[in-house]
Amino acid sequence: MASEKPVITRLSAARKDMLRGDSLFAVTIFAVVGVFLFNLVASLWHNAAFEKNVKEKASVQRVQAVGAMLAKAAESLIAANELSMLRRTIAETGVDYDLRACRIVLPSGEVLADADPGGITLIDLPPTWESRPGVYSEHFARTGAQFAFPLNVPGRGSAMLDIAAKADDRMDTLAPQTAQMAIACLALASMLLVHRHARFRLKAIGAIHEILLALKDGNADLATLELDPSLGSEAVAWNKLLSERQNMQIRTTIQQVREAVHDHADAEPTLRAVFDTAPSGLILVNENLTIEHANSAAAVFLQAERDQLIRSDLPAVIKDPRILAAVREATRNPAARRVTIETDQNACGTAAVLRFTVSSIRHKDSQVGLITIDDVTQQRVATAAMNSFLAKATHELRTPLTNIRLFVEEALDRCEKDPAGTSKALNIINDETQRLDRTVAEVLSISQIEAGSFEARRDDVHLDKVLWQIQADHEAQAKEKRIALEFDLPPKLPVLQADRDKIALALHNLVGNALKYTPEGGRILVTASAEKGMVHIAVSDTGLGIALDEVEKVFEKFYRSRDPRAAKIIGSGLGLPIAREVARLHGGDVTLESELGKGSTFTLTLPIGAGAA
Repeated sequence: MASEKPVITRLSAARKDMLRGDSLFAVTIFAVVGVFLFNLVASLWHNAAFEKNVKEKASVQRVQAVGAMLAKAAESLIAANELSMLRRTIAETGVDYDLRACRIVLPSGEVLADADPGGITLIDLPPTWESRPGVYSEHFARTGAQFAFPLNVPGRGSAMLDIAAKADDRMDTLAPQTAQMAIACLALASMLLVHRHARFRLKAIGAIHEILLALKDGNADLATLELDPSLGSEAVAWNKLLSERQNMQIRTTIQQVREAVHDHADAEPTLRAVFDTAPSGLILVNENLTIEHANSAAAVFLQAERDQLIRSDLPAVIKDPRILAAVREATRNPAARRVTIETDQNACGTAAVLRFTVSSIRHKDSQVGLITIDDVTQQRVATAAMNSFLAKATHELRTPLTNIRLFVEEALDRCEKDPAGTSKALNIINDETQRLDRTVAEVLSISQIEAGSFEARRDDVHLDKVLWQIQADHEAQAKEKRIALEFDLPPKLPVLQADRDKIALALHNLVGNALKYTPEGGRILVTASAEKGMVHIAVSDTGLGIALDEVEKVFEKFYRSRDPRAAKIIGSGLGLPIAREVARLHGGDVTLESELGKGSTFTLTLPIGAGAA
């Protein structure tokens, strides 16, 4: 019970702090209310002034427009000597636009027409009168705006149209702004009421808060921290939590006692079993560079027996001086940082890349080094393949772009002098654009394949139309290389349930591959047939041919034939893998029959109905 009084003292101090916090909260609320009301009043005044200014400007613009039109009409009426019509127009304008004054004054000061008939001083208009050049003027005052428009009546004389407009002092937004302020005040008052109600309902939570603040610097008996259940369900739940916590402490203490008296004879087999479950090689080395423990994965990576590794010297197993230096540092320097070293290994004639990570571990009064071994060969291969892919894709994209730029310049130079040359340049630009489009499609397709998002959107595909389009797209390239490109198609081909764009991409790749590897003067034949629910499209060429051991390798991404003749031909190594992936996505396949030096035949097989995706 000795520890209960300090806790109670801290709880009382915390309660006083909480009360001061509530007072501070109330003061803050009232300050926020005052600032809000002040801002609302300022906003009301600013909006009213802004609206008044806008209305005054609108009134001035309206009166200016009315005066300009009225001046033109007055000149015409005076010239025609239509005084009655003029005076009627002036009177109606003054009434319609609520003008303080609207009149026409001659240079002598006599009023010819006025919105107030009593102000007219000249009844009949003389044939001619004095003419003085007038200038438009305007004047603004609190009572309104005044405008003077000069009138010039040809052959008779001049006059002035004087207009005075009333000031618009209406405050239309006062009522809505006042209503908004009243609503805001009610909302803030409601917030204060809610706060007072919430304080009453959160007494239990406040008491829990006091306890937590009191216990943050020390420990106390959990039994002394119980709350009065009359504070609500929160207090009951808190007392239950304290009880469960106390029971857990008791069980933990009993478990610790059991573990303390437990026989440690099984520690070594347990450590060995844990080590063996790790996929990485693990080696523990002491400060004398003696291996204290090694798991099975480490023995496999180092090509040694596990029992021979334990208690052996590390330099006899690992020869790399960088790794040995890192282990010495890790076993002697408590602040040694983690070091990662990659080495190339040759195991059974197979190249591999091992990554050694050396860390320092403090154990009781000694320090040991932990060596982690991982096989990162696949990561290296993947990185190299990605770099190769980026280099080849960049080259494939750069070539058509360079050709397009050059032939655009040539077409611009010849557009007027050589129409035939311009047409040829435009055809080449069109071919290179299609080539660029196919290259981008290949890059996107291979990205989708790698990401697992390569999917087919099935619809009716008229295969004959697709094949004729393929022929049209590649005919110019075949003529340029003097290759006979022939399509031997039956009168009618079935309609497939497939992804038209992907089928067209696969056929483009097969025909383009044949054109690429067929020398000048060669022949390419495309045939199609349908049988047993399948359609077969064969692309045969008289090209270089493919060696028997490379027949399947050509369908691997980025693979290029070892034939010296093929090494000179530019390609990304993606066309055939994408074609096979498209075929298998539709439940078909791409097969190859080839003889070195005589040519190749690629056959695309697709199901007529919806195949397996």
